[in-house]
Amino acid sequence: MHMTDPPRILRRLDGMAIPRPLRGLMAYVAASPLRRLVRKALSLSPRGFVSQDVLVLCDFSAQLRVEWRTRDIHPWDGSLPVDRRSELFRDQAFHDTDAAIVRLFRILPDLDAIEVRVLEPRPPNRTILAGTVARRDADAARPLASPGMRLRLMGVRCRLEGGRLAPLD
Repeated sequence: MHMTDPPRILRRLDGMAIPRPLRGLMAYVAASPLRRLVRKALSLSPRGFVSQDVLVLCDFSAQLRVEWRTRDIHPWDGSLPVDRRSELFRDQAFHDTDAAIVRLFRILPDLDAIEVRVLEPRPPNRTILAGTVARRDADAARPLASPGMRLRLMGVRCRLEGGRLAPLD
């Protein structure tokens, strides 16, 4: 190929010409590990001398189910009045759950939804927060300042009795 010929093996990406072999490598690196695993599972052996006889991934979505025990209030706050300890516990549970959901969506970019169950920190470990959060709902709730309101708008249920978190079950 002559330098003045139009480059057929090059494609423009953000103003830069990228050679075809490098484009494939870049696509591989950009894909998440989960997406790569799905593609690997679909890469069956071609049938008898037919080139490009493979399964092509067209769409991919994933849902995750996560259950954890929330943290109790800080030991230093153990001597506070019961109402104040309940308020601190509720706020900590809301903040931790909101942060965990955000981190899960950030770390797992192919994740479309997360089913969340948050349990009490001590036995009998009853469910205090639960719901299925869609990525689009989590993104839409980000501008809100209150973690509790963000969780509600994301689809996470809780039951409050006198400002305290009460078991859902």
